[in-house]
Parts: sequence; C-alpha cells; structure tokens
Amino acid sequence: MDDAAHTLRQYWGYERFRPGQEKVIGSVLAGRDVLAILPTGGGKSVCYQVPALLSEGLTLVISPLIALMQDQVAHLSARGIPAAFINSTLSRREIDQRWTNAEHGQYRLLYVAPERVSSDLFQARAERLSIALLAVDEAHCISEWGHQFRPAYRELAEARQVMGDPPTIAVTATATPEVRSDIVEQLDLDDPAVIVSGFDRPNIIWSVFQEESKQRKVAEIVDAVPGAGIVYTATRRDVEGWTHWLGEQGVSAVAYHAGRSKSEREKAQEQWVTGDARVVVATNAFGMGIDKPDVRFVIHAMLPSSIEAYYQEAGRAGRDGGTAYAVLLYHPADESTQEALIQDSHPTGPEVRQAYEAICNLGQVPVATLPEDPLLLSMERLQRLTEFSPGKLRTALELLERQEVLEHIPPRRYHGYVRFRKPVDKLRAYARSLDNKSLSDFVQNVLRAVHADAYRKWWPVDLRWLCQRTGLERSRAERGMAFLEERGLLTWHPPADLLRIQLTIPRAQKLPVDGRSIEEDRRRAERRLTYMRQYARSVTCRRQFLLGFFGENHADHCNACDICLGRHATTSVSPKYEHHLTRILRCIQEGFERPQWNVSLPPYRVTGLVQYLVEQGYVEVVNPIHEEYRLTSRAHAHLRDPVDGS
Repeated sequence: MDDAAHTLRQYWGYERFRPGQEKVIGSVLAGRDVLAILPTGGGKSVCYQVPALLSEGLTLVISPLIALMQDQVAHLSARGIPAAFINSTLSRREIDQRWTNAEHGQYRLLYVAPERVSSDLFQARAERLSIALLAVDEAHCISEWGHQFRPAYRELAEARQVMGDPPTIAVTATATPEVRSDIVEQLDLDDPAVIVSGFDRPNIIWSVFQEESKQRKVAEIVDAVPGAGIVYTATRRDVEGWTHWLGEQGVSAVAYHAGRSKSEREKAQEQWVTGDARVVVATNAFGMGIDKPDVRFVIHAMLPSSIEAYYQEAGRAGRDGGTAYAVLLYHPADESTQEALIQDSHPTGPEVRQAYEAICNLGQVPVATLPEDPLLLSMERLQRLTEFSPGKLRTALELLERQEVLEHIPPRRYHGYVRFRKPVDKLRAYARSLDNKSLSDFVQNVLRAVHADAYRKWWPVDLRWLCQRTGLERSRAERGMAFLEERGLLTWHPPADLLRIQLTIPRAQKLPVDGRSIEEDRRRAERRLTYMRQYARSVTCRRQFLLGFFGENHADHCNACDICLGRHATTSVSPKYEHHLTRILRCIQEGFERPQWNVSLPPYRVTGLVQYLVEQGYVEVVNPIHEEYRLTSRAHAHLRDPVDGS
C-alpha cells in the first residue's frame, strides 16, 4: 500500500486515497477477486488503474461506451501511462496492431467493449496476452435486475477462462443488494471481497418539489444557486424546449441528446465543461465519463425511470465536495410519461417476432437458410417497416440477441458499405456522360477506389480514405454517394444508418419467442419506476430512502433534504377528506399494503393525506421504500373513539 500511495502521488497528484479506495486496492493487490461499489465521483477507475501500474502484465478493462474508454485512455496518456483502446472506431489494421502491441507488453491498460471478448480474434489473441488483472467497469450492466443490462457482459465469465482466469475487479456506482449478488454469480467471482463505500454524499442536499409550474421553480434555483448545472428531462423535444426557454431567461444553455449529431454533442459538452455555457439540458444520454467537479445543481425536470439512474445522474453534482443541490421536480402526470416510455421501449413477444421477420425480409433471407455474411440493414428502413420507435426496436434486437438468434455487430465509426447495382461498363458510361466534371471525377474515383467484389456483395468503404482519394470533405463525399444511390447506380449504407446483423440459426418459418423473459423484462422496468415514484412521494427523509434502497442504514433525519429542512408548508386537509383519512388508518391497522387501500382518490392526493397523518402524529413510517406504515397510540385512540362519528 505504500507503493500504491506513492503511485497515486506520482501520477495523479493526490496525497491520499478517497474513502473506500484503499481497501479496494489492498484487496486487488492481495490477488483477490473484488466487487467494489463506490458512489458516482468516488474514483472507481483509480481502483484498477493504480494496481495496473504495480502489476506485472496487462490490465484488461471491459468498458461499455466508446466515449468512456477513449476519455479514460486520453487521461492516462496525459499522465504518461501507456494505455490504449480497441473499438469500432479503428480500422482492422489498427486493431491488429494494437493487439500485437499488447502481446509485446507495450500497454499497462487496454480497454475493450464487452462484445469484443467473445470474438474469434480475441479468443485467438487472449492466450498470447499476459493478463494480470481483469477490470469490469459499470459492472451492473451484467445484471438483468440492473437498469442498463447489456447481454454481452454475460460472456465475460467464459472469457475469463480463455484469459487464464486472472484476478478480477468489478466496479460500479449503482447496485442494489440484489444486483450485487447477480454480479458475483454472473462473473463467477471466487470468494470476492465485496466492498461498499458509503453511498452517502453529505454535501448534496436532496429535494423533491411537486410543482404546477416547473419553469418557475427552475428559474428560482438557477437564480439562487451560482455555478454550473445540469437539467435532465425525458424526451428530446423537452430538451430543446428547456434549452430555448433558459436562453430566453438570459441563461447560457446547450442541448445534449442522442438525436443530435456527434459533433453537435461534442461541441455542447465542450462548451459546458469549459464554462462557455452554464447549463447543459440533456436526456439520460449525457453524463457517462463526465468529470466536471464544480457542478452546483442537478435538476430533474421529469420523473426518471429508476432510482439507480436518478442517483447516478444527480450524483454528478458536487464532486469537489462543495455544497450542491439535487432537485426532482415532480408532477403526478410525469408518471404517465414514464409509463408510456416503458410501453414504447419494451416490445411484446409478437412484436419481437415481427422485428425478426422484418430483419430477414430486408436482408432477403429465404426460410431455412443461414447467410454466411452479416446482413447490412438500414435502421431507418427497419423502423418504417415495423413502425417501432427506436427504443422498442433496440430492445427487440437485444432480446433476439439474448435468445441467441442473431448477433449485432457494432458499427465502425468511419465505415459505410456499398454495393453496385449496375455493371462496370454502365457506370463508366454514366460518368463520361455527365456535364458536371466534379461529379464525373467523383464517380470515376469511386469506381477506382472500391474493390471489384462490390459488384456482387456488400463492400466496406472507409470514408477517411474515400475523402483522401476524392479530395472532398466527409459531408460532400456522403452526399455524393447518396446522389448515386438515388440514380439507382448503387446502394449505400452510411455509418450512422447501418445495422450489421449476423444470423446464428437458419431463418425460421415462425420463430419461437421466449415470452416469459420478455414479460419479465417489462415487469422489471415497471418495478424500477414504482420505486422511483415512491421516492418522489415519500414523506420521510430523502437520504434515508436513497441509502436504504442501496442497502445502507441511515438515521431518519439528515438535516440536508427538503423534508428534514422543512421546505414544504404544513399539509392542510379539508373536512371533506376526513372519512378518507379514517379509511387509510383502518387499512394500515389491518395490515393492508398501500396498493390495497382502495381509497377512491388520485395517488398524489393519497400521498398528501399520508403526509398529513405523519405530520399530525397519527402514523409512523416503518419502511419508506416499500411504503410500510404503523399507527401511533394517537391513531389507535382515534379509531376507538372517533370524532364526529367518523
């Protein structure tokens, strides 16, 4: 550990480890398998990066996002630590060279996506790598109970054996006890040290406000809290709307969501990180790998889909240890928005079969045949054929992949695919017939640049290389290919629109679908939303609720949340609700759970009545997460001797 502390000072400039890091690193250096649960901003990556510099051999890091691994490698390289990544942004030649470099010990850390470890290339290379440590980042992705399940993570246990069964560290910021157990089982960890560093972020003040006018509350927060902030919302349209509104209020704001181009997202992120924009308005597409320490507020303008997602996103506030605010603006109507999103992104069994049929039809795959090459499909055309939303289509593909019907091969950043539809003599004649010399030269360059096999099958085209050959910018080269497609001369799949699907079984006449698994997937999403709803309408300490959800105990009063600080006016109840109050008390007395109370009022109104009963000393909260209550002596006395016969 003295060596570890010296390494931390030498490369990171820190005098001491953060809470939890020292225990994790000590267990890794002792050769144990480790499951480390550290809060967002708790320095999870250091827990495997420091041991990587103290070990003889390579540390292989499994990371789920291209942007995340590229960011990590850039930071390591800036500190003089030899590291690299292998992902779909690289050419085949670059990938092969990096594997060779890894074999010859030129890297201390190598980052790869989980899908890559099950590839034939990895299987062939793994035996020649001296892997001293396997690090699994965002390990909750291995669990179907987690909020970001990724099927490829399930292949890691088998891949470990190919690597020689190295010691393994799995790290995550958001894992309930159920998810932790699943991580250990799915990774086949051997008697692991399970280290949970406190989830509590004492410098964050947690608040929930039920607001009719969310704009008024956001304006109040932005005016009262100086510094940078994030506003999260559920849809792309809401992102654009909030960004525009903040601009009208004189607040510099940028928009970030998956519907914007990569360059637009990178520019928005850069403007916010450097302080050129004060607020970033985003969907949940934003935040992974972002390490801006001075975020003073995170506002959720819409109910998130899960506690895990909420805690991770809100936890991006106050990483410098200064006071920060995590605010959820809640309105009962928000619940229907999230319910609709679940409905829209979780297909039924027949819909999964429909997606499979559409894939096979677009790929022109006859029944009972198995193509050798991957199918190249347009995501846009597949959406039009199925009439599915992008989220529902992605989920259908994941479920088909989980059922081992197909494999989704990740696209490469610069590679499109082309297939000529006319013979070469017709294409050359077309080029000669053009009056536009620039277009004629472009066609001739394409014909010279693309392999002859493109006349009989799909052929990859590296856009960087095509731009170099034609002297055009990427946007103009892509427009040129689209123009030739419109003329029926070729078919072109640009990188952003491309799906590469490898069927693993011959096309079925009627694919059997695991309906039970599909339905369970939807139920898990609905359960996660239920817990989020219960947090929003909880009448007790927010911190106690959040920590209890993640399996930690906390006192029922934190002095740093809206409930404990008394940020809400005392609940008032008109006489017309008195019989409802008595009904609630009798249901609690008889042991009924809240869904069984059968109180003929909207849920938000019931929450207000429960809050009143707690404030007036009739009810105590036993378990806020599961909404369990008990009556006080005052309530028992009231039920024995009701006032006004109620």
